[in-house]
Amino acid sequence: MKGLFKLSFSLACAYFITGYFSNLLLAIDGFAVASWPPAGIAVASFLLWGRKSFLGIFVGALLTSLIHLDNVVDILNWQVFFQAAAIAIAVVFQAWLGAQIIIKVIKAPLDLSSLKHSVQSLIIAGPVCCIIGASVGTSLLVFNNIIAQHAALDSFIAWWIGDSIGVLIFTPLMLAAFNYSVMRYRLQVILPSLLIYILISVSFYGAASVKKEKNIQKQEIKTLAVQDSITHKLDEISAHLALLATFFSSSEDVSFKEFRQFTAKQLSYSEEILAFEWVPYVPKSALLEYQQMTQLADVEHFFVKEKSPTNQWQAVAERDVYYPIRYAYPLKGNEDAIGFDLASNDFMQEALNQSKTLNEMVISQPVKLVQNQAELGVLFLHPVFGSIETEDDFKGFAVAVVSLKKLSQSLLFDHENLVTASFLDINNTNNTHAIYIANNESMDLLKSYQLLIGNRMWQVELHEPLVSTSWLIYWLAQIVGMLFVWLLVAFLISVTGTNVQIREQVARQTRTLRQEKQKADEASQIKSQFLANMSHEVRTPINGIKGLHYLALQQNDWQQARTYIEQADGALGVLLRVLNDLLDFSKMEAGKLDLMQEPVDIGRLAEEIVNLIQFEVSVKSLEIKLDYDKNTNLMINTDAIRLKQVLLNLLNNAVKFTAQGSITLKIWQSKTMTYLSVSDTGIGISKEAQKKLFRPFAQADNSTSRQYGGTGLGLSICKKLVELMGGAIDLKSTAGQGSTFTFSLPLNSPLPKVEKSEQSFSDVDIENVSFANSAVLLVEDNPLNQHVATAILKTKGCVADIANDGFAAIEMLTEKSYDIVLMDIQMPKMDGLQATKVIRNELGLLDLPIIGLSANAHDDDVKKALACGMNSYITKPIDANILFKALWHYLAAIEK
Repeated sequence: MKGLFKLSFSLACAYFITGYFSNLLLAIDGFAVASWPPAGIAVASFLLWGRKSFLGIFVGALLTSLIHLDNVVDILNWQVFFQAAAIAIAVVFQAWLGAQIIIKVIKAPLDLSSLKHSVQSLIIAGPVCCIIGASVGTSLLVFNNIIAQHAALDSFIAWWIGDSIGVLIFTPLMLAAFNYSVMRYRLQVILPSLLIYILISVSFYGAASVKKEKNIQKQEIKTLAVQDSITHKLDEISAHLALLATFFSSSEDVSFKEFRQFTAKQLSYSEEILAFEWVPYVPKSALLEYQQMTQLADVEHFFVKEKSPTNQWQAVAERDVYYPIRYAYPLKGNEDAIGFDLASNDFMQEALNQSKTLNEMVISQPVKLVQNQAELGVLFLHPVFGSIETEDDFKGFAVAVVSLKKLSQSLLFDHENLVTASFLDINNTNNTHAIYIANNESMDLLKSYQLLIGNRMWQVELHEPLVSTSWLIYWLAQIVGMLFVWLLVAFLISVTGTNVQIREQVARQTRTLRQEKQKADEASQIKSQFLANMSHEVRTPINGIKGLHYLALQQNDWQQARTYIEQADGALGVLLRVLNDLLDFSKMEAGKLDLMQEPVDIGRLAEEIVNLIQFEVSVKSLEIKLDYDKNTNLMINTDAIRLKQVLLNLLNNAVKFTAQGSITLKIWQSKTMTYLSVSDTGIGISKEAQKKLFRPFAQADNSTSRQYGGTGLGLSICKKLVELMGGAIDLKSTAGQGSTFTFSLPLNSPLPKVEKSEQSFSDVDIENVSFANSAVLLVEDNPLNQHVATAILKTKGCVADIANDGFAAIEMLTEKSYDIVLMDIQMPKMDGLQATKVIRNELGLLDLPIIGLSANAHDDDVKKALACGMNSYITKPIDANILFKALWHYLAAIEK
């Protein structure tokens, strides 16, 4: 549990920290980051730790989604939390699916040693699976109105590319950090890649910061220009109004014509001024006289008026002072304003009194314009005194009716973007009046500031159309840089993987060479020991043969000499057994020992073998037991000769290593197998020695060969023969308590069936056979072998002709007819195989029996001889009985 918490905490921190700094350094307006490292960390986590990564990645993704909140308390908003949780779930599912596809579909986790497998796996886990997170994230942003629908595709592509590149770069980096066991390999991949990644990120951050700073400077310049424009417009209005006030101050009885001529030119300069007005000061006592004079002068039905509660014109109520509008230009649209008493409005009267008292321009609160009741405007009020120095002889007010809508519309900042201005009267903080609100839809707030003019405080809000900064080039450059990092990572991983493979291969080969050298040394030691044993095993019978022959030669008594010769023959049998063991072993090592199956009565075979070793058992005063069910027909299909060889070897070993006690041969069968075991009460075998007992040339220890003799091949041959017959051999032994060798053979042998020969002469009685009338040609180059062979043949009355090589044999066959040829294989000038081919193919003697004689006892040698045309093959040393039976077989056939 502690390990899971540590892993989850580490993954959450890694995801959050890399996500936070990526947003901080790489996020740009309208675009997601071009490389999102957390996506690569998530995929690598599932490849490394599987399901244990769920919690850590979910928490990290959730926290990363919440860092954009303006206030911490927004987390309590269920919609905000649901959106963050949904994105986190999509991130976890995306990473898990990518890892599963790599493991289950490609069926090969990310192989950092293979560039092909790495690219294949990353393409699947990156661009393909990252569609999930981008789809879910973009859908939630659109659903929550965070981005517009028309921007969904751009947002999806940017999100998808960022996740994909994050997987391509950081998944192999994280795997390299945890997969490479050698720190040098980790640093070789991670350090250059991270340095290049950081360099590109910092460079992009610097370039983006410079661009943002330039954009801010451009906005500030634009804002100042607009502010200056507004100030200039207002100053221009104030100047026009001050000029009009000066005109009235310096003139007496200004007529409407003069007023119109003066203001018409001013209006042409400032379209935001809807009208200029002259508002005289009329005290209560002069009201009637003023109305009459005005009627007589130019306005026939003129009277001072005000608005009734029903918004109708009516005569003014009685008050101390009146400020009726006397002139208005342009007159068109302002006819109803003529005679309107501005003092009839309380806030207007307050502005008039303030302007008169301060003797400066004052701006009124927003009012509905007479010219357009749906529009608000303000009145610029400028007091007019007859004497400016003494402020005596107050005449009235020069008034400018200003439309702030037109003022806002006149603020053309540049040729492409129209900056609008909204004006709010905030003189009374408890009651803010909107003078003019521009249409700000699809526009950004450029600046909001306060403006003091005409003793009133305005708030001016400047807006400009939404203009997206062109970050596309920067973003594409960032993507190209990140793809370069990915190529670098892939290259470094490929190089490192190749180095790792080479080093591992070199290490494996070094280990293999060391092991092979150790084996060779052991084999050399074993073979040296074997050669020493073989020297002992060969020299011992040779010494006996040589000594017995010497003793036989010294005897005048034939019977005693015969006894010595018979004993020498026994020693010769031992020597032949050693050589046969070597021959069998070499055949098995070459895989050329052919075994054939035939029906074998195991009970009968066992009794025969027990009788064969009965003499050796009796000599050592041992007891031999044969344990099997004699009422059961124990038949098996196998190679009888090799089975007999195995049993004889095991029984001879038991006799050799048992000083007292008994030896037991036990046989039993199951439904499919036949089991044979040889148990003794001998010296036993230690556990350590048992491990190497069935190896070639191996014995329990060196003292064994010195004390008991042997080549060390017997058990190895037994094991191989049993396995060739389809069985297995086993050993149970305790040192000092005896041994039990058990082997099994299948009832249905896998060996090929034996081919029965048409004629067999193994049971021929050659005791009374004579070859006196037979013409035999002996082809032999060795004088000793010539002497031995002719002497053996003379015992049956046969006097053979002798040829020293193949050429001599061919010449003699052309001169004389022979009944049979005994052909040596290895001879100078022309060997026996070539001579046989000539006899068969060139002399055409196809029916002449040819029997090969050779010390080469391999099956291949026999097959070569038969293939050349020989009828039979006898191995040296020549067994006289075998030779006589072969001669009888072929000579008898000729006679028939």
